[in-house]
Amino acid sequence: MSLLLTLLGFVAVVAYILYQAIGVALPRFLLVPPHDWKEKIQKVMNHPMAIYLKVGNKRSCYRRRLILASAQPSFYTNYVNNKLKILPEDKQNEGNSFLDSMTRRETNDVNRRIIYGFFHPYANNGGGGERVLWNAVAATLLADRRNIVAIYTTNLDAEPLAILEKAQSKFHTGGIDSSRVVFIYLRRFGSWIDDKSWPRLTLVGQMLGSFLLSLEAMFELSPDIWVDTMGLPGSYSAVSSALKIPIVAYVHYPVLQSEMFGKLRYKSFADLKTFTPSLQNSLAVAKLFYWTSLYYLYKYLGSLVDITLTNGTWTLNHLQSVWSWNLGAMEILYPPCGTESTAQGQNTKRNIILYVAQFRPEKRHSVVLEEYAQYLQSFKKSHQPLKSLPTLVFLGSCRTKDDTATLEALKTKVKDLDLEAYVEFVQDSSYEELGQWLSSAKYGIDAMWNEHFGICVVEYMASGAIPLVHASAGPLLDLATNKNGSVASGWSSDSGFFFKCKEDPDFDGEIDGEFLKFGEIKYPTFSQLLTHLQDNEQLDEMRKVGRNLVLDKFSDKVFKQKWNNYAGQAEVLEKQYREDRREGVHRVY
Repeated sequence: MSLLLTLLGFVAVVAYILYQAIGVALPRFLLVPPHDWKEKIQKVMNHPMAIYLKVGNKRSCYRRRLILASAQPSFYTNYVNNKLKILPEDKQNEGNSFLDSMTRRETNDVNRRIIYGFFHPYANNGGGGERVLWNAVAATLLADRRNIVAIYTTNLDAEPLAILEKAQSKFHTGGIDSSRVVFIYLRRFGSWIDDKSWPRLTLVGQMLGSFLLSLEAMFELSPDIWVDTMGLPGSYSAVSSALKIPIVAYVHYPVLQSEMFGKLRYKSFADLKTFTPSLQNSLAVAKLFYWTSLYYLYKYLGSLVDITLTNGTWTLNHLQSVWSWNLGAMEILYPPCGTESTAQGQNTKRNIILYVAQFRPEKRHSVVLEEYAQYLQSFKKSHQPLKSLPTLVFLGSCRTKDDTATLEALKTKVKDLDLEAYVEFVQDSSYEELGQWLSSAKYGIDAMWNEHFGICVVEYMASGAIPLVHASAGPLLDLATNKNGSVASGWSSDSGFFFKCKEDPDFDGEIDGEFLKFGEIKYPTFSQLLTHLQDNEQLDEMRKVGRNLVLDKFSDKVFKQKWNNYAGQAEVLEKQYREDRREGVHRVY
Protein backbone atom coordinates (compact mmCIF):
# COMPACT_ATOMS: atom_id res chain seq x y z
CA MET A 1 0.00 0.00 0.00
CA SER A 2 2.83 2.43 0.89
CA LEU A 3 4.54 1.68 -2.45
CA LEU A 4 1.29 2.48 -4.29
CA LEU A 5 0.90 5.78 -2.40
CA THR A 6 4.51 6.71 -3.18
CA LEU A 7 3.93 5.97 -6.87
CA LEU A 8 0.75 8.07 -6.89
CA GLY A 9 2.60 10.92 -5.19
CA PHE A 10 5.37 10.79 -7.80
CA VAL A 11 2.82 10.85 -10.63
CA ALA A 12 1.10 13.84 -9.01
CA VAL A 13 4.39 15.79 -8.76
CA VAL A 14 5.27 15.06 -12.42
CA ALA A 15 1.77 16.07 -13.49
CA TYR A 16 2.05 19.36 -11.57
CA ILE A 17 5.43 20.19 -13.15
CA LEU A 18 4.06 19.45 -16.64
CA TYR A 19 0.98 21.55 -15.91
CA GLN A 20 3.11 24.54 -14.90
CA ALA A 21 5.31 24.13 -17.97
CA ILE A 22 2.27 24.06 -20.24
CA GLY A 23 0.93 27.19 -18.55
CA VAL A 24 4.12 29.11 -19.34
CA ALA A 25 5.14 27.85 -22.79
CA LEU A 26 1.88 27.18 -24.64
CA PRO A 27 0.24 30.64 -24.42
CA ARG A 28 3.15 32.26 -26.26
CA PHE A 29 3.36 29.41 -28.77
CA LEU A 30 -0.36 29.43 -29.56
CA LEU A 31 -1.16 33.13 -29.39
CA VAL A 32 1.90 35.26 -30.16
CA PRO A 33 3.19 35.32 -33.77
CA PRO A 34 6.94 35.71 -34.51
CA HIS A 35 8.38 39.22 -34.78
CA ASP A 36 8.38 39.15 -38.62
CA TRP A 37 4.76 38.00 -39.01
CA LYS A 38 3.62 41.18 -40.74
CA GLU A 39 6.42 40.99 -43.29
CA LYS A 40 5.52 37.37 -44.10
CA ILE A 41 1.87 38.24 -44.64
CA GLN A 42 2.76 41.34 -46.67
CA LYS A 43 5.00 39.21 -48.92
CA VAL A 44 2.14 36.81 -49.72
CA MET A 45 -0.28 39.70 -50.32
CA ASN A 46 2.10 41.36 -52.77
CA HIS A 47 2.80 38.18 -54.71
CA PRO A 48 0.99 38.05 -58.08
CA MET A 49 0.02 34.39 -57.53
CA ALA A 50 -2.10 32.83 -54.78
CA ILE A 51 0.71 31.27 -52.74
CA TYR A 52 0.68 29.65 -49.31
CA LEU A 53 1.74 31.51 -46.20
CA LYS A 54 4.77 29.81 -44.63
CA VAL A 55 4.01 29.59 -40.92
CA GLY A 56 5.67 26.38 -39.76
CA ASN A 57 4.13 25.16 -36.51
CA LYS A 58 2.59 28.57 -35.70
CA ARG A 59 -0.66 27.93 -37.57
CA SER A 60 -2.83 28.84 -34.60
CA CYS A 61 -1.58 32.40 -34.09
CA TYR A 62 -1.38 33.15 -37.84
CA ARG A 63 -4.84 31.75 -38.56
CA ARG A 64 -6.16 33.68 -35.59
CA ARG A 65 -4.74 36.99 -36.89
CA LEU A 66 -6.16 36.37 -40.39
CA ILE A 67 -9.61 35.42 -39.11
CA LEU A 68 -9.92 38.39 -36.77
CA ALA A 69 -9.08 40.80 -39.61
CA SER A 70 -10.86 39.11 -42.52
CA ALA A 71 -13.98 40.24 -44.36
CA GLN A 72 -14.87 36.52 -44.59
CA PRO A 73 -13.42 34.53 -41.66
CA SER A 74 -14.89 31.24 -42.95
CA PHE A 75 -12.31 31.25 -45.77
CA TYR A 76 -9.59 30.25 -43.30
CA THR A 77 -10.97 26.75 -42.66
CA ASN A 78 -8.60 23.80 -42.90
CA TYR A 79 -11.10 21.61 -44.73
CA VAL A 80 -8.89 21.12 -47.82
CA ASN A 81 -5.56 21.09 -45.97
CA ASN A 82 -3.79 22.76 -43.08
CA LYS A 83 -2.00 25.31 -45.24
CA LEU A 84 -2.94 28.99 -45.17
CA LYS A 85 -3.83 31.16 -48.15
CA ILE A 86 -5.15 34.70 -48.03
CA LEU A 87 -8.64 35.53 -49.26
CA PRO A 88 -8.44 37.57 -52.52
CA GLU A 89 -10.71 40.23 -51.03
CA ASP A 90 -8.39 40.51 -48.03
CA LYS A 91 -5.37 40.75 -50.33
CA GLN A 92 -6.79 43.92 -51.88
CA ASN A 93 -6.24 45.54 -48.46
CA GLU A 94 -8.08 48.72 -49.37
CA GLY A 95 -6.81 51.62 -47.31
CA ASN A 96 -4.49 49.15 -45.54
CA SER A 97 -7.62 48.00 -43.64
CA PHE A 98 -6.74 44.30 -43.58
CA LEU A 99 -3.23 44.75 -42.20
CA ASP A 100 -4.34 47.41 -39.73
CA SER A 101 -7.07 45.09 -38.41
CA MET A 102 -4.42 42.47 -37.62
CA THR A 103 -2.59 44.69 -35.19
CA ARG A 104 -2.81 43.73 -31.56
CA ARG A 105 -5.76 45.21 -29.67
CA GLU A 106 -6.25 46.25 -26.08
CA THR A 107 -8.80 44.37 -24.01
CA ASN A 108 -11.46 47.09 -24.10
CA ASP A 109 -11.03 48.04 -27.77
CA VAL A 110 -14.62 48.37 -29.10
CA ASN A 111 -13.53 46.96 -32.48
CA ARG A 112 -11.99 43.80 -31.03
CA ARG A 113 -13.65 40.68 -32.41
CA ILE A 114 -14.20 37.55 -30.32
CA ILE A 115 -13.85 33.93 -31.43
CA TYR A 116 -16.20 31.47 -29.75
CA GLY A 117 -14.69 28.00 -30.08
CA PHE A 118 -17.44 25.37 -30.10
CA PHE A 119 -15.80 22.04 -29.29
CA HIS A 120 -18.26 19.60 -30.83
CA PRO A 121 -16.44 16.87 -32.82
CA TYR A 122 -19.69 15.32 -34.07
CA ALA A 123 -21.11 18.61 -35.35
CA ASN A 124 -22.67 16.97 -38.43
CA ASN A 125 -24.74 14.45 -36.47
CA GLY A 126 -28.45 15.11 -36.21
CA GLY A 127 -29.26 14.48 -32.54
CA GLY A 128 -30.37 16.59 -29.60
CA GLY A 129 -26.80 17.63 -28.83
CA GLU A 130 -26.42 19.09 -32.31
CA ARG A 131 -29.73 20.95 -31.95
CA VAL A 132 -28.24 22.66 -28.89
CA LEU A 133 -25.00 23.38 -30.77
CA TRP A 134 -26.56 25.01 -33.82
CA ASN A 135 -29.12 27.05 -31.91
CA ALA A 136 -26.28 28.33 -29.71
CA VAL A 137 -24.22 29.16 -32.80
CA ALA A 138 -27.14 31.02 -34.41
CA ALA A 139 -27.78 32.99 -31.21
CA THR A 140 -24.09 33.87 -30.78
CA LEU A 141 -23.78 35.23 -34.31
CA LEU A 142 -26.99 37.25 -34.06
CA ALA A 143 -25.96 38.78 -30.73
CA ASP A 144 -23.07 40.85 -32.15
CA ARG A 145 -21.54 41.38 -35.60
CA ARG A 146 -18.11 41.16 -33.99
CA ASN A 147 -18.66 37.56 -32.89
CA ILE A 148 -17.00 34.79 -34.90
CA VAL A 149 -17.69 31.08 -34.36
CA ALA A 150 -15.14 28.29 -34.77
CA ILE A 151 -16.53 24.76 -35.03
CA TYR A 152 -14.05 22.04 -34.08
CA THR A 153 -15.22 18.88 -35.81
CA THR A 154 -14.05 15.39 -36.73
CA ASN A 155 -16.67 14.97 -39.50
CA LEU A 156 -13.95 14.94 -42.16
CA ASP A 157 -16.19 13.77 -45.00
CA ALA A 158 -18.60 16.72 -44.78
CA GLU A 159 -17.69 20.11 -46.23
CA PRO A 160 -18.53 23.29 -44.31
CA LEU A 161 -21.54 24.51 -46.31
CA ALA A 162 -23.05 21.01 -46.36
CA ILE A 163 -22.87 20.84 -42.55
CA LEU A 164 -24.51 24.27 -42.24
CA GLU A 165 -27.24 23.44 -44.74
CA LYS A 166 -28.05 20.19 -42.92
CA ALA A 167 -28.19 21.98 -39.56
CA GLN A 168 -30.47 24.74 -40.82
CA SER A 169 -32.73 22.28 -42.65
CA LYS A 170 -33.06 19.84 -39.75
CA PHE A 171 -33.20 22.25 -36.82
CA HIS A 172 -34.75 25.32 -38.49
CA THR A 173 -32.20 27.57 -36.82
CA GLY A 174 -32.82 30.49 -39.16
CA GLY A 175 -30.21 32.18 -41.29
CA ILE A 176 -26.73 31.48 -39.93
CA ASP A 177 -24.13 33.91 -41.30
CA SER A 178 -21.86 31.31 -42.87
CA SER A 179 -19.12 33.90 -43.51
CA ARG A 180 -18.48 34.08 -39.75
CA VAL A 181 -18.39 30.31 -39.14
CA VAL A 182 -14.91 28.79 -39.42
CA PHE A 183 -14.74 25.00 -39.52
CA ILE A 184 -11.61 23.53 -38.00
CA TYR A 185 -11.26 19.86 -38.92
CA LEU A 186 -9.45 17.64 -36.41
CA ARG A 187 -7.72 14.76 -38.17
CA ARG A 188 -5.38 13.15 -35.66
CA PHE A 189 -7.16 12.17 -32.46
CA GLY A 190 -10.82 11.99 -33.50
CA SER A 191 -11.08 8.24 -32.97
CA TRP A 192 -9.71 8.56 -29.43
CA ILE A 193 -13.02 9.91 -28.08
CA ASP A 194 -15.00 7.00 -29.54
CA ASP A 195 -15.88 4.40 -26.90
CA LYS A 196 -15.26 1.66 -29.48
CA SER A 197 -11.56 2.59 -29.40
CA TRP A 198 -11.39 1.72 -25.70
CA PRO A 199 -12.78 -1.76 -24.93
CA ARG A 200 -11.01 -1.43 -21.57
CA LEU A 201 -10.64 1.66 -19.35
CA THR A 202 -13.15 3.43 -21.60
CA LEU A 203 -13.62 6.62 -19.57
CA VAL A 204 -9.90 7.13 -19.00
CA GLY A 205 -9.27 6.60 -22.70
CA GLN A 206 -11.96 9.09 -23.69
CA MET A 207 -10.65 11.64 -21.17
CA LEU A 208 -7.18 11.30 -22.69
CA GLY A 209 -8.68 11.45 -26.17
CA SER A 210 -10.57 14.68 -25.50
CA PHE A 211 -7.44 16.19 -23.91
CA LEU A 212 -5.33 15.43 -27.00
CA LEU A 213 -8.13 16.49 -29.34
CA SER A 214 -8.39 19.84 -27.57
CA LEU A 215 -4.63 20.35 -27.97
CA GLU A 216 -5.01 19.61 -31.68
CA ALA A 217 -7.89 22.11 -31.84
CA MET A 218 -5.85 24.86 -30.18
CA PHE A 219 -2.87 24.07 -32.39
CA GLU A 220 -5.05 24.89 -35.43
CA LEU A 221 -6.88 27.89 -33.93
CA SER A 222 -7.01 29.30 -30.41
CA PRO A 223 -10.38 30.89 -29.51
CA ASP A 224 -11.26 33.56 -26.94
CA ILE A 225 -14.06 31.56 -25.29
CA TRP A 226 -14.19 27.75 -25.15
CA VAL A 227 -17.66 26.20 -25.46
CA ASP A 228 -18.09 22.46 -24.90
CA THR A 229 -21.55 21.38 -26.08
CA MET A 230 -20.77 17.65 -26.32
CA GLY A 231 -19.60 16.73 -22.84
CA LEU A 232 -15.83 16.27 -23.22
CA PRO A 233 -14.33 17.34 -19.88
CA GLY A 234 -10.85 16.14 -20.79
CA SER A 235 -10.48 19.33 -22.84
CA TYR A 236 -10.85 21.68 -19.87
CA SER A 237 -7.40 21.29 -18.33
CA ALA A 238 -5.54 22.02 -21.57
CA VAL A 239 -7.71 25.06 -22.35
CA SER A 240 -7.54 26.45 -18.84
CA SER A 241 -3.75 26.13 -18.51
CA ALA A 242 -2.73 26.98 -22.07
CA LEU A 243 -5.15 29.76 -23.05
CA LYS A 244 -6.50 31.03 -19.71
CA ILE A 245 -9.89 31.78 -21.24
CA PRO A 246 -13.46 31.24 -19.97
CA ILE A 247 -14.92 27.76 -20.34
CA VAL A 248 -18.64 27.31 -20.95
CA ALA A 249 -19.98 23.74 -20.69
CA TYR A 250 -23.45 22.59 -21.72
CA VAL A 251 -23.87 19.24 -19.97
CA HIS A 252 -26.46 16.75 -21.18
CA TYR A 253 -25.43 13.99 -18.80
CA PRO A 254 -22.76 13.71 -16.08
CA VAL A 255 -19.90 11.45 -17.11
CA LEU A 256 -19.56 10.10 -13.56
CA GLN A 257 -21.92 9.88 -10.57
CA SER A 258 -21.40 9.01 -6.93
CA GLU A 259 -23.97 6.21 -7.26
CA MET A 260 -21.52 4.16 -9.30
CA PHE A 261 -19.64 3.28 -6.10
CA GLY A 262 -22.71 1.35 -4.97
CA LYS A 263 -21.87 -1.33 -7.54
CA LEU A 264 -18.40 -1.97 -6.13
CA ARG A 265 -17.52 -4.60 -3.55
CA TYR A 266 -15.58 -1.99 -1.55
CA LYS A 267 -17.66 1.17 -1.74
CA SER A 268 -15.19 3.40 0.13
CA PHE A 269 -11.72 3.21 1.64
CA ALA A 270 -13.33 2.65 5.04
CA ASP A 271 -14.57 -0.71 3.74
CA LEU A 272 -10.98 -1.87 3.25
CA LYS A 273 -10.83 -2.69 6.94
CA THR A 274 -12.59 -5.94 5.99
CA PHE A 275 -10.04 -6.75 3.27
CA THR A 276 -8.66 -10.29 3.20
CA PRO A 277 -5.90 -11.26 0.75
CA SER A 278 -7.16 -12.93 -2.44
CA LEU A 279 -6.97 -12.27 -6.16
CA GLN A 280 -10.65 -11.33 -6.33
CA ASN A 281 -10.41 -8.93 -3.40
CA SER A 282 -7.24 -7.36 -4.79
CA LEU A 283 -9.01 -6.68 -8.07
CA ALA A 284 -11.89 -5.15 -6.12
CA VAL A 285 -9.43 -2.82 -4.34
CA ALA A 286 -7.90 -1.87 -7.71
CA LYS A 287 -11.38 -1.01 -8.98
CA LEU A 288 -11.99 1.20 -5.96
CA PHE A 289 -8.71 3.07 -6.59
CA TYR A 290 -9.53 3.36 -10.32
CA TRP A 291 -13.04 4.78 -9.87
CA THR A 292 -12.01 7.03 -6.98
CA SER A 293 -9.14 8.50 -9.02
CA LEU A 294 -11.44 8.99 -12.00
CA TYR A 295 -14.14 10.55 -9.82
CA TYR A 296 -11.78 13.13 -8.35
CA LEU A 297 -10.25 13.85 -11.76
CA TYR A 298 -13.77 14.59 -13.03
CA LYS A 299 -14.42 16.71 -9.95
CA TYR A 300 -11.21 18.69 -10.63
CA LEU A 301 -11.99 19.16 -14.32
CA GLY A 302 -15.44 20.42 -13.38
CA SER A 303 -13.87 23.05 -11.13
CA LEU A 304 -12.25 24.63 -14.22
CA VAL A 305 -15.59 25.45 -15.86
CA ASP A 306 -16.75 29.05 -15.47
CA ILE A 307 -20.35 28.68 -16.66
CA THR A 308 -22.06 25.29 -16.40
CA LEU A 309 -25.42 24.86 -18.11
CA THR A 310 -27.44 21.67 -17.71
CA ASN A 311 -30.41 20.35 -19.65
CA GLY A 312 -32.58 19.77 -16.58
CA THR A 313 -32.99 19.33 -12.84
CA TRP A 314 -31.70 15.77 -12.65
CA THR A 315 -28.42 16.64 -14.38
CA LEU A 316 -28.04 19.84 -12.33
CA ASN A 317 -28.52 17.99 -9.04
CA HIS A 318 -25.91 15.39 -9.95
CA LEU A 319 -23.39 17.95 -11.20
CA GLN A 320 -23.77 20.08 -8.09
CA SER A 321 -22.84 16.99 -6.12
CA VAL A 322 -19.95 15.81 -8.30
CA TRP A 323 -18.58 19.23 -9.26
CA SER A 324 -18.71 20.54 -5.70
CA TRP A 325 -15.34 22.30 -6.18
CA ASN A 326 -16.81 24.46 -8.94
CA LEU A 327 -17.24 28.09 -7.85
CA GLY A 328 -18.77 29.38 -11.09
CA ALA A 329 -22.37 29.69 -12.25
CA MET A 330 -24.24 26.37 -12.52
CA GLU A 331 -27.79 26.62 -13.82
CA ILE A 332 -30.46 24.94 -15.94
CA LEU A 333 -30.85 25.97 -19.57
CA TYR A 334 -33.50 23.76 -21.11
CA PRO A 335 -32.53 22.57 -24.60
CA PRO A 336 -34.26 24.00 -27.66
CA CYS A 337 -36.93 21.57 -28.83
CA GLY A 338 -38.52 23.60 -31.62
CA THR A 339 -41.89 23.51 -29.88
CA GLU A 340 -43.04 26.69 -31.64
CA SER A 341 -43.04 24.83 -34.96
CA THR A 342 -44.68 21.64 -33.65
CA ALA A 343 -48.13 20.93 -35.08
CA GLN A 344 -50.84 21.20 -32.44
CA GLY A 345 -52.29 17.80 -33.26
CA GLN A 346 -55.61 16.59 -34.50
CA ASN A 347 -58.78 17.35 -32.56
CA THR A 348 -59.84 13.72 -33.01
CA LYS A 349 -57.12 11.44 -31.69
CA ARG A 350 -56.54 7.81 -32.62
CA ASN A 351 -56.52 5.39 -29.71
CA ILE A 352 -52.74 4.93 -29.86
CA ILE A 353 -50.00 4.77 -27.24
CA LEU A 354 -46.91 6.00 -29.08
CA TYR A 355 -43.37 5.32 -27.89
CA VAL A 356 -40.76 7.39 -29.76
CA ALA A 357 -37.32 6.04 -28.85
CA GLN A 358 -34.26 4.47 -30.37
CA PHE A 359 -34.34 0.70 -30.13
CA ARG A 360 -31.96 0.25 -27.21
CA PRO A 361 -32.23 -1.89 -24.05
CA GLU A 362 -32.24 1.11 -21.66
CA LYS A 363 -35.46 2.35 -23.27
CA ARG A 364 -37.15 -0.76 -21.81
CA HIS A 365 -39.49 -1.58 -24.68
CA SER A 366 -39.46 -5.15 -23.37
CA VAL A 367 -40.89 -4.08 -20.00
CA VAL A 368 -43.61 -2.13 -21.79
CA LEU A 369 -44.58 -5.22 -23.79
CA GLU A 370 -44.79 -7.40 -20.69
CA GLU A 371 -46.92 -4.82 -18.88
CA TYR A 372 -49.14 -4.35 -21.92
CA ALA A 373 -49.68 -8.11 -22.13
CA GLN A 374 -50.85 -8.10 -18.49
CA TYR A 375 -53.21 -5.21 -19.21
CA LEU A 376 -54.59 -7.06 -22.25
CA GLN A 377 -55.51 -10.06 -20.10
CA SER A 378 -57.44 -7.92 -17.62
CA PHE A 379 -59.03 -5.96 -20.48
CA LYS A 380 -60.43 -9.10 -22.08
CA LYS A 381 -61.89 -10.20 -18.75
CA SER A 382 -63.66 -6.85 -18.35
CA HIS A 383 -65.73 -7.44 -21.53
CA GLN A 384 -65.13 -3.89 -22.73
CA PRO A 385 -65.58 -3.14 -26.45
CA LEU A 386 -62.43 -3.93 -28.39
CA LYS A 387 -62.39 -0.47 -30.00
CA SER A 388 -61.56 1.04 -26.60
CA LEU A 389 -58.29 -0.96 -26.44
CA PRO A 390 -55.31 1.31 -27.25
CA THR A 391 -52.81 0.10 -29.86
CA LEU A 392 -49.13 0.20 -28.92
CA VAL A 393 -46.83 1.78 -31.53
CA PHE A 394 -43.02 1.67 -31.22
CA LEU A 395 -41.40 4.29 -33.45
CA GLY A 396 -37.62 4.49 -33.52
CA SER A 397 -34.37 4.24 -35.43
CA CYS A 398 -31.61 1.66 -35.68
CA ARG A 399 -28.22 3.35 -35.84
CA THR A 400 -26.10 0.30 -35.02
CA LYS A 401 -26.17 -3.48 -35.36
CA ASP A 402 -26.99 -3.70 -31.67
CA ASP A 403 -30.07 -1.51 -32.21
CA THR A 404 -31.21 -3.79 -35.05
CA ALA A 405 -30.71 -6.85 -32.85
CA THR A 406 -32.79 -5.20 -30.10
CA LEU A 407 -35.60 -4.50 -32.58
CA GLU A 408 -35.60 -8.11 -33.84
CA ALA A 409 -35.71 -9.41 -30.25
CA LEU A 410 -38.73 -7.17 -29.56
CA LYS A 411 -40.55 -8.46 -32.62
CA THR A 412 -39.93 -12.01 -31.44
CA LYS A 413 -41.26 -11.10 -28.00
CA VAL A 414 -44.44 -9.68 -29.56
CA LYS A 415 -45.03 -13.06 -31.19
CA ASP A 416 -44.29 -14.96 -27.99
CA LEU A 417 -46.76 -12.79 -26.04
CA ASP A 418 -49.35 -13.10 -28.81
CA LEU A 419 -49.55 -9.32 -29.25
CA GLU A 420 -49.18 -9.09 -33.03
CA ALA A 421 -52.68 -7.68 -33.46
CA TYR A 422 -52.07 -4.93 -30.91
CA VAL A 423 -48.46 -3.77 -31.47
CA GLU A 424 -46.96 -1.96 -34.45
CA PHE A 425 -43.34 -1.10 -35.25
CA VAL A 426 -42.26 1.96 -37.27
CA GLN A 427 -38.57 1.94 -38.13
CA ASP A 428 -36.45 4.85 -39.39
CA SER A 429 -39.40 7.08 -40.22
CA SER A 430 -39.05 10.45 -41.94
CA TYR A 431 -39.50 13.69 -40.01
CA GLU A 432 -42.89 14.21 -41.69
CA GLU A 433 -44.03 10.70 -40.77
CA LEU A 434 -42.97 11.24 -37.15
CA GLY A 435 -45.03 14.44 -37.10
CA GLN A 436 -48.10 12.59 -38.35
CA TRP A 437 -47.81 9.92 -35.64
CA LEU A 438 -47.32 12.53 -32.93
CA SER A 439 -50.27 14.55 -34.18
CA SER A 440 -52.67 11.62 -34.19
CA ALA A 441 -51.62 9.74 -31.00
CA LYS A 442 -53.81 9.97 -27.91
CA TYR A 443 -50.97 9.01 -25.53
CA GLY A 444 -47.17 9.01 -25.51
CA ILE A 445 -44.96 6.82 -23.32
CA ASP A 446 -41.43 7.02 -21.96
CA ALA A 447 -40.44 3.99 -19.87
CA MET A 448 -36.76 4.70 -19.34
CA TRP A 449 -35.52 4.78 -15.75
CA ASN A 450 -33.79 8.10 -14.94
CA GLU A 451 -34.23 9.58 -18.41
CA HIS A 452 -32.07 12.66 -17.85
CA PHE A 453 -34.26 14.82 -20.08
CA GLY A 454 -36.75 13.17 -22.43
CA ILE A 455 -37.28 15.17 -25.61
CA CYS A 456 -39.89 12.66 -26.79
CA VAL A 457 -42.08 13.73 -23.85
CA VAL A 458 -41.80 17.37 -24.97
CA GLU A 459 -42.88 16.29 -28.46
CA TYR A 460 -45.85 14.37 -27.03
CA MET A 461 -47.05 17.34 -25.00
CA ALA A 462 -46.54 19.86 -27.82
CA SER A 463 -48.58 17.61 -30.16
CA GLY A 464 -51.41 17.01 -27.70
CA ALA A 465 -50.53 13.43 -26.71
CA ILE A 466 -50.98 12.74 -22.97
CA PRO A 467 -47.62 11.64 -21.51
CA LEU A 468 -47.55 8.30 -19.67
CA VAL A 469 -44.04 8.41 -18.26
CA HIS A 470 -41.77 6.76 -15.78
CA ALA A 471 -41.72 8.74 -12.53
CA SER A 472 -38.04 9.69 -12.48
CA ALA A 473 -35.56 12.35 -13.60
CA GLY A 474 -36.52 14.68 -16.48
CA PRO A 475 -40.09 13.55 -17.24
CA LEU A 476 -41.03 13.83 -13.55
CA LEU A 477 -38.99 16.87 -12.50
CA ASP A 478 -39.08 19.13 -15.58
CA LEU A 479 -41.59 17.98 -18.19
CA ALA A 480 -44.94 16.52 -17.14
CA THR A 481 -45.36 18.96 -14.26
CA ASN A 482 -48.34 20.77 -12.79
CA LYS A 483 -49.68 23.93 -14.40
CA ASN A 484 -47.50 26.14 -12.18
CA GLY A 485 -44.36 24.11 -12.93
CA SER A 486 -44.32 22.23 -9.61
CA VAL A 487 -43.50 18.52 -9.45
CA ALA A 488 -46.41 16.11 -9.05
CA SER A 489 -46.94 14.77 -5.53
CA GLY A 490 -48.68 11.61 -6.74
CA TRP A 491 -49.02 9.47 -9.83
CA SER A 492 -50.69 12.18 -11.92
CA SER A 493 -50.10 15.88 -12.59
CA ASP A 494 -51.97 18.61 -14.44
CA SER A 495 -50.31 17.45 -17.65
CA GLY A 496 -49.70 13.69 -17.45
CA PHE A 497 -49.55 10.35 -15.65
CA PHE A 498 -46.69 8.47 -13.99
CA PHE A 499 -45.83 4.85 -13.33
CA LYS A 500 -43.04 2.79 -11.78
CA CYS A 501 -41.72 -0.70 -12.50
CA LYS A 502 -40.73 -3.63 -10.36
CA GLU A 503 -37.59 -3.76 -12.51
CA ASP A 504 -36.47 -0.29 -11.33
CA PRO A 505 -33.01 -0.42 -9.70
CA ASP A 506 -34.28 1.68 -6.79
CA PHE A 507 -37.39 -0.43 -6.07
CA ASP A 508 -37.04 -2.06 -2.64
CA GLY A 509 -39.96 -4.44 -3.07
CA GLU A 510 -42.54 -2.58 -0.94
CA ILE A 511 -46.07 -2.94 -2.35
CA ASP A 512 -49.22 -1.27 -1.03
CA GLY A 513 -52.25 -2.98 -2.55
CA GLU A 514 -51.90 -2.75 -6.30
CA PHE A 515 -49.40 0.09 -6.09
CA LEU A 516 -45.60 0.15 -5.79
CA LYS A 517 -44.35 2.23 -2.90
CA PHE A 518 -41.40 4.59 -3.35
CA GLY A 519 -40.90 6.56 -0.15
CA GLU A 520 -44.17 8.26 0.72
CA ILE A 521 -45.59 8.11 -2.81
CA LYS A 522 -47.44 5.18 -4.36
CA TYR A 523 -47.28 4.56 -8.10
CA PRO A 524 -49.09 2.09 -10.36
CA THR A 525 -47.25 -0.13 -12.80
CA PHE A 526 -47.77 0.64 -16.47
CA SER A 527 -50.40 -2.11 -16.83
CA GLN A 528 -52.29 -0.78 -13.81
CA LEU A 529 -52.06 2.79 -15.08
CA LEU A 530 -53.77 1.80 -18.32
CA THR A 531 -56.79 0.50 -16.39
CA HIS A 532 -57.20 3.92 -14.72
CA LEU A 533 -57.19 5.97 -17.92
CA GLN A 534 -60.54 7.35 -18.92
CA ASP A 535 -61.26 9.38 -22.02
CA ASN A 536 -63.07 12.33 -20.52
CA GLU A 537 -62.85 16.09 -20.14
CA GLN A 538 -59.92 15.72 -17.74
CA LEU A 539 -57.75 14.44 -20.61
CA ASP A 540 -58.73 17.37 -22.84
CA GLU A 541 -57.70 19.79 -20.10
CA MET A 542 -54.43 17.91 -19.64
CA ARG A 543 -53.65 18.36 -23.34
CA LYS A 544 -54.16 22.11 -23.10
CA VAL A 545 -52.02 22.41 -19.99
CA GLY A 546 -49.27 20.23 -21.44
CA ARG A 547 -49.04 22.19 -24.68
CA ASN A 548 -48.97 25.53 -22.88
CA LEU A 549 -46.26 24.27 -20.52
CA VAL A 550 -43.84 23.26 -23.26
CA LEU A 551 -44.53 25.94 -25.88
CA ASP A 552 -42.38 28.63 -24.27
CA LYS A 553 -40.31 26.60 -21.85
CA PHE A 554 -38.63 24.53 -24.57
CA SER A 555 -38.86 26.82 -27.59
CA ASP A 556 -35.84 27.74 -29.71
CA LYS A 557 -36.60 31.42 -29.11
CA VAL A 558 -36.38 31.15 -25.32
CA PHE A 559 -33.20 29.08 -25.54
CA LYS A 560 -31.49 31.67 -27.75
CA GLN A 561 -32.47 34.56 -25.49
CA LYS A 562 -31.13 32.81 -22.41
CA TRP A 563 -28.03 31.55 -24.22
CA ASN A 564 -27.02 35.09 -25.11
CA ASN A 565 -27.35 36.12 -21.46
CA TYR A 566 -24.76 33.49 -20.55
CA ALA A 567 -22.62 34.40 -23.57
CA GLY A 568 -22.61 37.97 -22.28
CA GLN A 569 -21.35 36.73 -18.92
CA ALA A 570 -18.61 34.78 -20.72
CA GLU A 571 -17.51 37.92 -22.58
CA VAL A 572 -17.18 39.80 -19.29
CA LEU A 573 -15.02 36.96 -17.95
CA GLU A 574 -12.97 36.94 -21.15
CA LYS A 575 -11.96 40.57 -20.58
CA GLN A 576 -11.28 39.93 -16.91
CA TYR A 577 -9.13 36.84 -17.56
CA ARG A 578 -7.24 38.60 -20.34
CA GLU A 579 -6.15 41.26 -17.84
CA ASP A 580 -5.72 39.10 -14.73
CA ARG A 581 -4.43 35.76 -16.01
CA ARG A 582 -2.32 36.64 -19.03
CA GLU A 583 1.06 38.27 -18.91
CA GLY A 584 2.50 41.05 -21.06
CA VAL A 585 2.09 40.56 -24.78
CA HIS A 586 -0.34 37.64 -24.33
CA ARG A 587 -3.04 40.13 -23.34
CA VAL A 588 -3.19 41.89 -26.69
CA TYR A 589 -3.06 38.81 -28.92
